[in-house]
Amino acid sequence: MFGRLPEDKRLRVLYAAKRAFAEGGFAGANVNLIAESAGISVGALYKYFRTKDDIFLAIIEMSHAYLEDAIGGIIRGSRGFDARIRALLEAAVDSSLADPDMVRIYLACTTEELAPLAARLSRSIESVAAVRYRDMVAEAKAAGEVAADLDEAASAFLIDDILLMVQFSFGSEYYKQRLRVFLGEGADAEPAKVVEAAFAFIKRALSPR
Repeated sequence: MFGRLPEDKRLRVLYAAKRAFAEGGFAGANVNLIAESAGISVGALYKYFRTKDDIFLAIIEMSHAYLEDAIGGIIRGSRGFDARIRALLEAAVDSSLADPDMVRIYLACTTEELAPLAARLSRSIESVAAVRYRDMVAEAKAAGEVAADLDEAASAFLIDDILLMVQFSFGSEYYKQRLRVFLGEGADAEPAKVVEAAFAFIKRALSPR
């Protein structure tokens, strides 16, 4: 039923839910307030979603679609491993600054509070990056752009870890403070320097020996 709604109404509901989960966490998000913010009745909301879990998973599905488009677009639109890594790092920062609520929701997914949903959440969120980055490393190996003996799956995992830390460092107050501890006060105001440092680290770690 939710999928048959006009797009503007679907997005209104999803954005209201996203804000509620980002601000209050899963437990603190109030279904009544989500409905009120979306301009619909609680009864209508429960016609679209059976449970609060389903509302949260709908947000993750929206994020999954965005992530797939974003990563796919960068890989198709950038030539060469270096250009792709730099573009992915820049996109991690840009998306975090533009949509910090999604960063906070992703962080909520990693807590024990949502352990019962962990398998579904992990498959939905991580599968896109796992496949795309593994293929990207394989292509770079074939082109001689990275070390020939790299483990493609492990390299994809570690690249994604760095991208996540960069993203978190501009979308979460805790990770902003962490960035300042490591790189000094004001580091969060200089995303280009963080991107360049992360890029140089990945390039040196994976370059042909």
